[in-house]
Amino acid sequence: MSTRFVTDRLRLRDFVASDIDFLARLLSHPQVMQHYPEPLDRDGAERWLQKTFVRYERDGHALWLVELHDGAPIGQVGLLSQEVDGQIEPEIGYMLHADFWHQGYATEAALAVKAYAFDELQLPYVISLIRPVNQCSQRVARRLGMESRRTTQFAGLEHMVFQVDRRAL
Repeated sequence: MSTRFVTDRLRLRDFVASDIDFLARLLSHPQVMQHYPEPLDRDGAERWLQKTFVRYERDGHALWLVELHDGAPIGQVGLLSQEVDGQIEPEIGYMLHADFWHQGYATEAALAVKAYAFDELQLPYVISLIRPVNQCSQRVARRLGMESRRTTQFAGLEHMVFQVDRRAL
């Protein structure tokens, strides 16, 4: 298991095949998936995991498993190359199990990904795609220094496009 980042309370590492049980629980949880088209069954979680492995190979980054320092998995966060309005955009995405909401973990993990995007990859900006009704995710994006720039259709649903530019830091 390749650890990518360590923060004060968290470790972000590459997913491995044996993480499927946790990922299936996460992606089938109705609260966690309330802003997605629908919760995923185990087959859907396996497809999600395989897509993550493809992104590791193709892009060098994707979603990473978020663990507490004791090794307990709590969610996923990462940097994704997403097609938005016909253009490939660098997106910071985050999803935590509902048991770990409102404790600052999403912000802590996403800040590590933002630092990677700007400091190591030297990306000029990053975005986050967020449903208009997802106020909690919007708060995380604002804590990353992001502002809502526009709306778009993504995966058949309306999303706000939050963005922060490296030069704005």
